[in-house]
Parts: sequence; structure tokens; C-alpha cells
Amino acid sequence: MVRVGALVVVIVVAAVALLWWWRAEEPAAAGTRPATTVNVISALVRPLTEKVEVVGNARATRAVVLSAEVEGRVMQVHFQEGQAVDADDLLVELDDRQAEGERDRLRAEYQRALSDYQRASRLINSRAISQAEVDNLKNGMEAARAALRVAQATYEKHKIRAPFEGVVGLRQVDPGAYLQPGTPVVTLDSVRNLEVTFEVPERYLARVKPGLVLVVSSDSYPERLFQGKVTLLDSRVNAVSRTLAVKGSLDNSDGLLRPGQLLQIDILLSQHQALLVPEQAIVAQGAQNFVFVVAENDTALRLPVELGGRRDGWVEVVHGLSDDDAVIVNGHSRLGSGAPVTVVEDEGALLPSQRVLLETSA
Repeated sequence: MVRVGALVVVIVVAAVALLWWWRAEEPAAAGTRPATTVNVISALVRPLTEKVEVVGNARATRAVVLSAEVEGRVMQVHFQEGQAVDADDLLVELDDRQAEGERDRLRAEYQRALSDYQRASRLINSRAISQAEVDNLKNGMEAARAALRVAQATYEKHKIRAPFEGVVGLRQVDPGAYLQPGTPVVTLDSVRNLEVTFEVPERYLARVKPGLVLVVSSDSYPERLFQGKVTLLDSRVNAVSRTLAVKGSLDNSDGLLRPGQLLQIDILLSQHQALLVPEQAIVAQGAQNFVFVVAENDTALRLPVELGGRRDGWVEVVHGLSDDDAVIVNGHSRLGSGAPVTVVEDEGALLPSQRVLLETSA
């Protein structure tokens, strides 16, 4: 029994000594905790544009299918497909010899009727002719003039002209073809300024207004941006899609875009100065977002933040951060508040697309 009691005493003493040693060593171990190397960058203040991204279609501001108004054989085609033409340019010429002859005949009849009327008007004062005869001659002259106008209009319809400035499409007739009234000849589109049509969700009804700037791009020209503006909003919201139809105007003076083309459209709603951090600096936990910054004693400090819009790989911090905070970009996955850090200020932690913003003035 004595031996058992002595053994128990030894075990208890050893346990107490071990517990004292562990508690004594724990602060020392914590004090030697290795620091985590982190990349930091200062938050940026830059303009941030709030925009709505939609897709739309290009339309010509004026577009027609030119057709024959009279029957006749095609004598000449005066345009090249895809050619830019001015208003009143001659495009297609039909055989007008018969119409020209009829016009000339009626012109001669009108000249005779006019001469008879003018001669009778001079004789009426001498009572060599009655007023009734003068009136009949006047009516005959006016009828001849009306017939001549019809003949002149018919003659001119044998020459198909551009009604406005634009670009012609593919021709649908060839010299020698006999056309009937209504036969399509060629399309004509005014493309110097295009109309764009698109739809926006109804939640933007109060914010999308005429005059807002449009920035338009096309897959056909990935390096080009085209500028336009909102011109018109529909009078009602589509009850099925819950969208509002919108029209805009688009400068196309270089003629690169074509009617019917699919376009990507940014509607610029507003612009303001924003505090921006790289997207990879954001730590999301559930519905909350955080960033880590470096405190004065080279330790990490976790801050809850409220986020706003985005730009070029950067995200706006609306609340919770100052522009003089050193934001941890990389290395925060192993951090908690109070953890020691070794700071490396290195823009290499940014993506190439994000570095562009560093060169942009505030």
C-alpha cells in the first residue's frame, strides 16, 4: 500500500509540473508565431460609371426598297453594289423613248392651246370674240397643261433615282430585263447615322432618359467603341417580358456598322468618384464581405465592408474602408484579425487588366 501511495504522489507531482511547464511555454510559443507574407496595395479613388449592359439591333434611319413605278426595259444600271450615293443620283434607266414621244406631243398641244388662249385674250377687248369662247380656250389650255404634267411625270419615272443619301445594296435587275410596276430594283439605306433599338428591365424605368450616353461595341470590330445617345422611350412596358423598348441614335460616319447588326450596348446612368480595391482582396463569408488591412503594428485587421459597382477587375467599397488603408490583396486566406504579417508592396499581385487602372488619373 505504501508503494502504491508513493507512486500516486509521484504521478500527481509530475502532472502538476507538466501543466506548469505547458502554461509557461504557451505565451512564448505565441510570441514566436511566424508572420505571413502578404501583398498590399492602397485603395484607389477613380471615376466609376454606373451602367446597364444590354444587346440591341442597328437600324437605318431611312431605308427603302426602290421599285419600278412604270413598265419598261432596263437600258442602263448606273450604280455599283454597295456604293454610296447622293440624293437624286440616277440609279437605273428604263427605255423612255415612247414616254418621251408622248411628252413631246403633249407639249406641242399645250403650246398651241396656250397661243390660242393668249391671242383670244387680246381680242376680247375689241369684241371680236366672245367671253365664252375665251373661257373655252382657257379650259382647253389648262387641260393640255395638266396632260403635259402627267406625261412629264411618266417620263421621269423611267429614271429611278435615289430619294436620299445612303448606300445601295445588291442590285436585283440587269440591263435588258423587262420590269413591271412594283418590281424591286435595289435597297437603299441611310447609314451615316444609325438607329439602335433595345430593351431594358422595367426597374430602370425612372433612370433611363433621353440624352443618356450609349457606348456601343460590335464583335465585328472588337477594338472599336461607337458613341450614341438615348432618343426615345416607348410609352408602355411589355407586360410579358417586363421590359421597356428604347431607341437611340448612333454616329456611324465611317460607315463600319450595317443595319440589322447585333450590338452590345452600355447605357451610362451616372458617374462618381469611388474608392476601389482589387476584386481578389474581397473575402466573402455568407452574405457579408470583408477586407484585410495592415494595422500599425504589422498585424492583420479584418474590416466588414459594403460593396458597390465594379470596373476593370476592381470593386467599389461604399462603406468600411479609407483611401489610406493598406489593403491585403494576396495571402489573406491564412489570416485572422491580429495575425502578424510581413508586408510586400507589389503590383505584381494584380492582373494585367487591373494594372491599367493604376495609370488612370483620378
